[in-house]
Amino acid sequence: MRFLNQDMLYFLLSIPFLVIVFFAGGKLIQSRLAKLGGAQIIEMIERSVSGRRRRLRLILLLLGLSLMIFALARPQYGSELIKVKSTGTEVIVALDASLSMLAGDFYPNRLDKAKRQIITLVENLLGESIGLIAFSGQAFVQCPLTVDHGALRMFLDVTNVGIISDTGTNLEKAIEKAAESFSPESQADKVLVIFTDGETHVGDPLSAAEKYKDQFRIFTVGVGTGQGEPIPVRGSGGSIEGYKKDENGETVISKLNEQLLQEIASVSGGSSYRSTPGEQELTSIIQKIKRMEKGETEGNFRRLYDEKFQYFLIPGIIFFGIALFVSERRNNV
Repeated sequence: MRFLNQDMLYFLLSIPFLVIVFFAGGKLIQSRLAKLGGAQIIEMIERSVSGRRRRLRLILLLLGLSLMIFALARPQYGSELIKVKSTGTEVIVALDASLSMLAGDFYPNRLDKAKRQIITLVENLLGESIGLIAFSGQAFVQCPLTVDHGALRMFLDVTNVGIISDTGTNLEKAIEKAAESFSPESQADKVLVIFTDGETHVGDPLSAAEKYKDQFRIFTVGVGTGQGEPIPVRGSGGSIEGYKKDENGETVISKLNEQLLQEIASVSGGSSYRSTPGEQELTSIIQKIKRMEKGETEGNFRRLYDEKFQYFLIPGIIFFGIALFVSERRNNV
């Protein structure tokens, strides 16, 4: 058995607290009544109220509450593996994980800005098959095309500078890897969205974009500014110890190569954008993707778990209902 909302189980810690409050409150009330009316008042109350029934009512209430907490935690038991079909556009996101993405044009850096934008993009493309590629000097698939956007976001979280040992920036490798990753049997439109500062030093991305222009379009999102920023070098503790230098000892200023990104998008029949604080560029990308031709594609296998919350919720409600009808008064009164 597993619980989908495990955090709800922490509310079970309130059960012992409620028991303590019940008994401590009872003692406090008795103490105050004793001061007001003495033993005669307490004796009169004990004759009219059944301690056993009060405890039974408490047990029923706490048992009902515990069962409903378990229900809210969404227990799941048993599963089956099914193949999910996608009926949307195929979208592959390529994220630049090179060292220059640590420049601070955006807070705290270009990479984190790109990640936030990718999350927004994914959240607004429900039903679309989306994949993730990370690249620097090489490119590899972080997450294959999937409609499970939660899984994709987990892979996005762990994508950081240094995840690829081969340094540099090779946009051609990213385009080639995307071409390998799209489903060849799908009739849906395909689009590659590249988040990068465009500072490529190796490869020929324009030739790659020309080569695959009939297979997919490329949207580029330039993350950076024209004036540029130095690239911080951090120590083992995470603090900035300096900035990257060139072979002459001069501080390297990383600038957005917007012209190259515009040429890549133009060659492929796509569009080029510059990343902005308001992220209006994402609105345009999302609208264009949603207008593209949809197709049915065999997706990945997903494991579906059987929900068992009703086995806890129904008894919990019953115990609560019974507790409401349990009177604390003695029968002979």
